[in-house]
Amino acid sequence: MATILHNRIQCRRCGKIIESLHRHDFRRCACGACAVDGGHDYLRRCGNRDDWAEMSEVEPEDPDARAAE
Repeated sequence: MATILHNRIQCRRCGKIIESLHRHDFRRCACGACAVDGGHDYLRRCGNRDDWAEMSEVEPEDPDARAAE
């Protein structure tokens, strides 16, 4: 499973960058057009897809680690 390093977006309306730091850490931008949730557990977005720019960083799964299990 991939690891979420940063769960964040930037609102295209107000320019605010919002980041969810932990599970159920629901954050809304200053103008209320979009929101982010999930911290390092899951990526959840609220609002119109055209209103935010994705800024999350995810570390892909290491295929060799799964083969060793």
